[in-house]
Amino acid sequence: MEKINLLEECKDAKSIVISGHIRPDGDCVGSCMAMYLYLKKAFADAAVTVCLEKPSEVFQCIQDFEQIDSSFCAAVPDVFIALDCERSRLGEAEPLFDGAKKRINIDHHVSNMRGCGDANYVVPGISSTAELVYELIDKSYMDEEIAKAIYIGIIHDTGIFKYSNTSPKTLRIAAEVIEYGFDFPAI
Repeated sequence: MEKINLLEECKDAKSIVISGHIRPDGDCVGSCMAMYLYLKKAFADAAVTVCLEKPSEVFQCIQDFEQIDSSFCAAVPDVFIALDCERSRLGEAEPLFDGAKKRINIDHHVSNMRGCGDANYVVPGISSTAELVYELIDKSYMDEEIAKAIYIGIIHDTGIFKYSNTSPKTLRIAAEVIEYGFDFPAI
């Protein structure tokens, strides 16, 4: 599937909601928070919100973790970004997805081959959605906190690089994000 240009897709948005699947795991939380931190930097004037079921406190090391909206009270956005799932797994965020002016879907699950958005980047077989988020973000906005969120997503879906979905590309991306200087052994 052809890569999408996130900055182009979101350029006119005044409000952006990011969400993932019910019972969010490390890839879901890491991907959503990396996307949130990225878009907050890229679109400082836009209202960017992450709506997820309350994630485990183990992820509180991610910057702005406390900003996650688990009440799903956000207004219907201009752009909705569904990460690490297809529409039916969004849970309480599904009405926000349905009402959004534009829907973007980024995922790595084979069950979502075609995607469910107006713009889709679905690559089955890749290690994690966090790896796809890394591919799509403009590296001029990368920083230590975005890198840490991406790393958390990757290590959770690869079993800390033990699962067969770990590729040489996955390891190269992990090496690149570690270079941003966060304390990766502590994670």
